[in-house]
Amino acid sequence: PEINNLKPNKKTEEIAMRIAIEHEQGEGRVVTDVHEQDLGYDITSLNTRSGELRLIEVKGLGAPEGTILLTPNEHRIAEDRRDCYWLYVVVDCGSDSPRLITERDPAAKPWHEVKKVAHYTLSVRSVGDTWKVSEPPQKYGNDI
Repeated sequence: PEINNLKPNKKTEEIAMRIAIEHEQGEGRVVTDVHEQDLGYDITSLNTRSGELRLIEVKGLGAPEGTILLTPNEHRIAEDRRDCYWLYVVVDCGSDSPRLITERDPAAKPWHEVKKVAHYTLSVRSVGDTWKVSEPPQKYGNDI
């Protein structure tokens, strides 16, 4: 996937959060927005009648489809709390008719690990021609 194009969009995220919260409240659940607490999910949602707790990670896309990312913390919590972790994806956030897609136990899906490149290495032996230096190197910088 084009990971470089998956930069967060504040407006899209706000729309997705609003839709997810409204959906949960519409189902009669008690909803708490915890997205700024770095818990690995954005919303807690409690059904006071049944006692069902949902830990909901919300993702928003401006387009009708695409790729979403989980942070390592989100993925870890999804794995640890498979009994109550949900993924809510709101697509078409940039349109007049966004759609909510819900997934219970998203850790069961085939996620692909994305590794960041920290450095590249190259052996000196693979670099160009070797030249013999016949005179001492000239001083440069503050040594002049």
